[in-house]
Amino acid sequence: MKHILAIFAIGLIFISCTSEKSIEQKINQRLESHLDSVSYAIGLDVAMRLEQQFMDIDYKMLSLGITDHYGKNELFLTDKERISVIKKYNDITLPKYRMDLEKLNTLEGGKFMDANAKKDGVLDHKSGIQYKILTPADGPKPNPSNYVKIHYVGKLIDGTTFDSSYDRGEPAVFPVDRVVPGFSQGLQLMSPGAKYQIFIPGHLGYGQNDGPGGPMAFMIFQVEMLEILEPPVDQK
Repeated sequence: MKHILAIFAIGLIFISCTSEKSIEQKINQRLESHLDSVSYAIGLDVAMRLEQQFMDIDYKMLSLGITDHYGKNELFLTDKERISVIKKYNDITLPKYRMDLEKLNTLEGGKFMDANAKKDGVLDHKSGIQYKILTPADGPKPNPSNYVKIHYVGKLIDGTTFDSSYDRGEPAVFPVDRVVPGFSQGLQLMSPGAKYQIFIPGHLGYGQNDGPGGPMAFMIFQVEMLEILEPPVDQK
């Protein structure tokens, strides 16, 4: 069901792409209307997530489906056929794609780690992650029960940024033990004031689950540790 919802949500992008307005007019429109800005932002977010997870979707046909639905045009598929096609994709095509992507990510991630280990300043940790100290700092380090306040950028090995607290304009605050294992381990090496790069292999990231870059994707975080916080009273 989540794949069906994602496919329909992406239509926001293609509706905007078919507009004949100039780039400047589009920018002005988004600035004048918060709803337009939100709609465009959601469209971009869904597009980026689909781009990371699916490589075999025909976006022109997807756009045509959206246009035909809202335009009350004659449809190429009956409702029964539509459900059957999506079910076949989810049951057959998608699992094979995920399996192929998992193999590719595992292979490419292993190559990256081997090459990365030879670079100056990169350290191997017993947990399986690698890290590089960009700005050292002395002092206490968080334990799994602590909360941390950090700034960070998360990227895939191809350089794609999938998350950034800097882009949101404020630090992130969360429990150390509520993130993927490799990220949690990296945070526990840092003191306030430190800045690290943390290199996380797929099995210590999202593993075989959906995540940035797909199953077993290798992730790179640049993290600035701002503060170590005690958990809220009701969570101690």
